[in-house]
Amino acid sequence: MPSKGGRMPETHDPGEHHFHYNREDREALLSDETKRVLQKTKLFTMNRRNMIILADIAIILLFTMIFAPFFLGGKTHAKVDGFSTNLKAYVFDGNLLISMKVEAKEDNSLEAGLVKVVFTAEGSDEEVEVIDLLPGSVGEPRVLRAEIPAPNDKKVKVYALVEINEKTGKLSAKAKQE
Repeated sequence: MPSKGGRMPETHDPGEHHFHYNREDREALLSDETKRVLQKTKLFTMNRRNMIILADIAIILLFTMIFAPFFLGGKTHAKVDGFSTNLKAYVFDGNLLISMKVEAKEDNSLEAGLVKVVFTAEGSDEEVEVIDLLPGSVGEPRVLRAEIPAPNDKKVKVYALVEINEKTGKLSAKAKQE
């Protein structure tokens, strides 16, 4: 009894079923054009799947990079009137040690100015005001420091209100445990 494809006979044993399939024989019957189309569609679907996975990973990374600073530590960097500021805080021996670095983006040694910073901490009524000169050149940053008694909370958020040439900026950072 010939098979449906007409190429190989099926064996017939009572109670046993056998199916004979040979992939190489089936692919040999295809035309060259059909083989090319099948090969292109296989590559396209494999690349398409990889591209979708890559796009998903890129979207997740982009989303994390944009929203992570808002949820993790606040805005620790800011530009105020052409100056770059960076806030850091640590809890050490029952005190909050706060430092803020002010850097000039371009040399302005002819223009003297002052930077005024008010440091506060979440859960504390105490605030420290620091006034210093602005950095005159790019390679010479100014570091402003303050010490505030730490409240009982382990996760303390520190704030700095920066005023440079009558322009203000607000920074915040979580204090790290030392």
